[in-house]
Formats: sequence, C-alpha cells, structure tokens
Amino acid sequence: MESRNLPIKLFSKRGTQDERRTEGGGGGDLPTWVLSEELLELKSVEFRESLGATAQTIAERPADRRFIPALLKVTVREDAMAKSHRGEVAKIFNRKEEYNFIGVSEDLDFLVKVDSAEHLAFIDHNLERPTVFPIGVSAIDEIRLFEPRIDLPADPDTPLKVKLINFQNRQINQRIESEFEQTLKINDIIYKKTEYGFGLTVFKLDHVQPDALLSVQEFEALYSIDPMPSYRITLDELTPSETLPIKEPIEGQEYFTIGVLDSGIAPIPHLAPWLDKRRYTAYSENEVDRSHGTFVAGILLYGDELEKSNWVGISEFKLLDATVFPQPRIGIDEDELIENIRNAVTAHPDVLLWNLSGGGSLECSARDFSDFGKALDDLQHQTGEIICKSAGNCNKFATSEPKLRIPTSADSIRSLVVGSIAHARGTNDLVPEGHPSPFSRTGFGPNKIVKPELAHYGGNAGLAPNGRMTFTGVNSFSTSGQVVQQVGTSFSTPRVSALLAGLSHRVAGDFDPLLLKALAIHSARYHHSLKLSPMDRLREIGYGLPGSVENIIFNDPHESTLILQDNIVRGGYIEILDFPFPDVLVNDEGQYYGEIIITLVTNPRLDSTQGAEYCQSNIDASFGTYDRIRIRDTTKRTVSNPIGKQNPYNLLLSSHYASRFHRFIDHPFTPERQLRDDMGKYHPIKKYGINLQEMTESHRVRGLMSPKKWYLELKGLFSHAAENAAAADGEQLSQEFCLAVTIRDPLKRHDVYSSVTRSLNVNNFQHNNIQLRNEVNINVRNTNGETGPQSSPN
Repeated sequence: MESRNLPIKLFSKRGTQDERRTEGGGGGDLPTWVLSEELLELKSVEFRESLGATAQTIAERPADRRFIPALLKVTVREDAMAKSHRGEVAKIFNRKEEYNFIGVSEDLDFLVKVDSAEHLAFIDHNLERPTVFPIGVSAIDEIRLFEPRIDLPADPDTPLKVKLINFQNRQINQRIESEFEQTLKINDIIYKKTEYGFGLTVFKLDHVQPDALLSVQEFEALYSIDPMPSYRITLDELTPSETLPIKEPIEGQEYFTIGVLDSGIAPIPHLAPWLDKRRYTAYSENEVDRSHGTFVAGILLYGDELEKSNWVGISEFKLLDATVFPQPRIGIDEDELIENIRNAVTAHPDVLLWNLSGGGSLECSARDFSDFGKALDDLQHQTGEIICKSAGNCNKFATSEPKLRIPTSADSIRSLVVGSIAHARGTNDLVPEGHPSPFSRTGFGPNKIVKPELAHYGGNAGLAPNGRMTFTGVNSFSTSGQVVQQVGTSFSTPRVSALLAGLSHRVAGDFDPLLLKALAIHSARYHHSLKLSPMDRLREIGYGLPGSVENIIFNDPHESTLILQDNIVRGGYIEILDFPFPDVLVNDEGQYYGEIIITLVTNPRLDSTQGAEYCQSNIDASFGTYDRIRIRDTTKRTVSNPIGKQNPYNLLLSSHYASRFHRFIDHPFTPERQLRDDMGKYHPIKKYGINLQEMTESHRVRGLMSPKKWYLELKGLFSHAAENAAAADGEQLSQEFCLAVTIRDPLKRHDVYSSVTRSLNVNNFQHNNIQLRNEVNINVRNTNGETGPQSSPN
C-alpha cells in the first residue's frame, strides 16, 4: 500500500478577487396562489372575526397583568414560507420598526405578539384592506389565539416542566417570570428555576395540588406544561477478558484533556495516572456508581489496544472526571442534569472537548428541537467547546420492531452525535461487521437534520434460539480493573472523542471546533459490504466511520485535500473562479475524471424560539466547471458584480448522475458516494461524494470536456427572523464555515497532489501544509512492572 505522508493543505480566498456581492432579483409578478379580490375580502372578514377572542383576552386581563402581551398563532400556507413572502405577512402585524413575530410553534405556525388594544386595532385596520396586502392575506390560512400545550403526567408524583412564552424582550420576560414566581408562592407550590440557555428558562414544579395547578394553567404567559424528563445511566458488565499493559504519562509532558460527563471514573491502575487532579461531582460517595464512566474512560485511553486495532491512532490524554449522573437507582431530572453539565463545563474553561455518553430515552421530535439539545448548544456557543454525544440505544430488535429515533439531547446542533456499528459478528448476532448495531438508534433529527453525524464501533447484538438477547461487546475496564465487555452507543462515542482529541493534539494551533468536525466528517466512509440505500445509511449512521488520525491529516500522491476556513457576511458570497482542480485528470476522451469529496461544516445562528427553524443561517455550495469568465454590465439595476461565469455547470446536482448510483450499488466508490436530493436549507453540515465517471454520458460531454475551468461558490442565507433581529440590534450577520475538498485519481495514474499544489501557486492562492506537532515517547508498563517506550505525537 502506498504511504500516506503528504500533509493536507490549508488555503485562503484571494481577498476581493474571490468576493462577490449578493444581487437582487427582478420581476414583480405576484405568486400564482394570490387570491382574487373577492376571495381576499372573504378572508378579511374571517380573519377579523377571529381577532375577537384576542380583543376579549386583552380587555379581561387584570390591571397588574396588562403588560403581558397577547399571542396569536398565524398559520401560513406551505408554498408561502419563503423569506420574501414572510415579509409581506409581517407587514400586516408590524408597526413601523416593530417586529412582532416572536417565534415558530411546534406545528410551524408563527407566533405573533399583540401588546395592546391599539396594536390589535392596527392589525384589524390592515385586514380591513386586504387588497393593499394581497400576498400577505393570501399567504395566511388561519389566525387564532394561542393556547398553551398542557400534557400532564399519569403519575401525580412526576414533577412538572413548565415553560413561559419568550416575548423576545428581556425586561418583559423578567417581569413575567417574577409574576409567575409570585403565583407559585401564593399557591404554596415547590419549584426550581433553571436557565437552559438561549433565553430558555424552565420551572420544575413538585407535588402540585389540583387547585394550585389551575392557577398555573391560567397564567397569561404560559407556553407549555409537560412531565419533567428523568435520566439514568446503567452498565451491565459481561464476561471478564484479558489483561493489558498500563500506559503512564511522561512527567513534565503536556497532554490534551478530555472532560468525561458521566457517572464517575474509578482510579484503577490503568486510568489513575491519566486522571486530572481536578474533579467535579454533584454527588456524595454513596450516591455514585462509577461502572459506566470507568468503561467510557477505558475506551478513551485504551480503545485501540483493547481491540488490537488502529481505529483512532492516538489515545494518550488526561481525563477530567465530571460526575454528573448519580447511580441508576436514584435517577436525575432533566433540569438537574443540565445544571450539573453546565456547572462542570464552566468550572473548567480550559477543557474544550467533553464526552457525554448518556442522556435519556424519550424520542426527539420530527420538527421541534428539544430543550436539552438547545441547552447543550448554548453551552457550546458560550465556551467554544465540542460535546461528543451518544445517539442512544434501544432493544426493539428483540421484538423485530423498528428502531427508536435518537433521544432528546442527541438533536443538539453543535454537538457531534455518534451512533454505533458492529465491530464483529458472533454466533447469534443480527448484523455483519460494519453495519449499524441492532441497538443503535436512528435519525434523522428535527427538520431532517443528519443525526447522528458519525458512527464508530460499539458492539453487536442478536437473539439466542430461546429468544434471549445476546451481545458481542467491545472491551474496556470494570471498576475492579478487569477487562470486560459491553455494547452501546455510549462506547462508540468515546472513540470519536478520542479521535477529535488526537486531531487537536496532533495539529498545531488553537482548538478549532469547525476544523475538527470537518476533518472527522470528511474522512468518514461506510463499510465496503454495507448494503443499505444511501438514505438508510445516512439516517442510521450519518456519514459513516471516520478514519484514524494519521489517515485524516495525510494524503498519498494520487489525492489532495484542501481546507478553506472563512466567514460569509450577509450581502456577500465567495466565488473562486480558478479553483485548483488537477489538470492531469483528463481521460482519453478529453474529459475530466476523478473522485471528489466535499464537506461543508458551518457554525449556524440558532434561535430557540423558532421551532423547526431553530437553525437560522445556511450556506449552500456549488462546485463545477464553466467555459470562460464573462464581463457583466454593472449599470443594470440587478447587476453588482463585474465578472461572472459563462455556462456554469454545477456538478453537485444528483440529476447529473446515472440513476443506478442513486441507490446501493456494489462499486469501489460506494463507501464514499453522497448524492442526496433533499440536502436541505439550514442544515449546518453538508457532504457530497461524487465520481465524475458516474455522470450520464450526455452530462459528461456537456460538463467535463477539457479545457473547461473550475469554480467553487459558497452563498450564505439568513432567515427573515434573523435579519429582523440583527436589524434591531445593529448586528452585522455573518457565518463561519470550514470547507474540506478532496480530489482523487481512482485509477492511481497521476500525481494529483503535486498538480494541485502547482495550480495553487500559478493562481496566487496563499496556502500552506497543515502544521503538525512533533513526536514524543510514552511510557508503557506491563502488568509485571516492566516498562518500555511507545511513540505518540506531542
């Protein structure tokens, strides 16, 4: 096998040469769904009548509660959800510089605040003139008064989780919370208030009596009442296995630190030398069972050695024990767990990578993102850290039922969520090596977000002839120091945490979440024998199994990986018209060929009030060929950029490729192919894997004939709500991203690496090899006390 010793490259856009201004559209035609004047008048009457309940609510509000706005639910037709149409709807409800759309409900209705009788009269006056607002009125299907969601638990001892309406105004929200707390005190309700982040405050109420509950349900700013979720973390050890030599750190050497948010780590001989002297715990000694956390820690430090494989490649780290889960018999409510996690993380600001192998069984919503996930996102936004989060387990395979979807908490946007694949197949196991583990939960997340993003080896499972569940586990340590086996996404997740830590430690420079995520996801591929459709494999194990540290940061001569990191400011975009595609990749027919992998990871703007539209920013990528640069007439109203592409051909469109490649096909490129038609807007991670030879003949002739030029285009988009919020705050909207592009010669005929480097130089790109740290030695002590050196990066 050819050696991989050529470092991947970082390159930069060439200032204003590759920057463009977003141009306005033309045409003022009304959408086809705009109603006739007669139907507009009928809708006007219907909507004005529906405002009567709101008027009564405002009139009947007690004097000391009149500062609380009323809330409307406005249902907008699906084909009118575009940002431009929303602006037309907003004109009906917004006075002057106001923006009264404060959120999106779980069922994708807009929430509109009405702060007074005068404001309601303004809305009524606009609805009285529907022909002045033809698009806005036509876009609305229904207007009604908001009603809180109330889902009371069957068990009266279950604590209640109460949320209030977020009116997007700090002073009003604080006053409302104060009024609500006063209501709770008057009714002798025991409560706890927890800040989840992103302006999301949760009240936990205990043992609420029926008459007191009625007062809570009638509170004017109530958003929802639900049972408070509870969490437990468990481990059942399997058969003890072999022993393993002990690694010890070199005194005076600095090591990367991983925080372990778990049930605690036992200071057994294999782990004790690597435990950070600092420690966080929320529990006394008799409330703790360290079995689960010890197993996780063992995989972080000895994952490769325990399996006699080079799955990660580096595993020498310091571990910070953060005991945030009590023993299983105690359990923990969601608000307490979030508080424990936040306290542990904020108390150790130097620890920027955390492993969280636990977090509930309740399935996430298909539309709305969970409060737990939002809390994890807010924490990572504040600290600049990464949380690697398990995708969750289920045992539906035992009854041949469909897998459960990922749990709440695993829908966290900023967390890297990890599923499990089988590392081996035992006698009764259900799936071959490399397939999704039978117990590993499936995606997608809300709004079809790809969750989990990655998968790693976490075991296999099956059924014995008597119907009993059987498991083929992965190896780690018990609290007594024995090597034992267990299965679960809890134990695939620390392998990805170790990989990110290894990458961060190997790559010189500051901790860079976007770069680390992009490198790991870019390297991921599927097992060569995985016979799942592209959609099924994406749903179950995300983008697949990532490579080892060394395979990620080095190329062989037949490929080249380029990394571009930048940000896109609203009103502009990036267009590189001399992209360094290797000119040696031309076949005998005069057509370009090659395999191209593109991964785009963004740091999106998030808004917890926007329901399924939680992600408020997006970047779209186009990559392809064009004939020549053309001069454009900037005197025209809609033309801002003096140059453009003649006959651009975007190669990232699945319609260009033969239909047989849109499903599973046994082919050398199958493990890396990514052709997804619904690569949705506002998805923070996008990955494309294309083989130019898989294009249809007509598209190859039209798009790949040499000497066409190559381009890369990255365009940002921000939601209507984000733009209005930024305008109110005077904020300049921008979006960070990290883009990885690998171009490969599948025939291994040409030196692609050198060809791309030459093209970078010829076209005046600033570029450099990724900077790496040097190598040092690690002490290894056998169980009989003998020591010896082991190589590891510094």
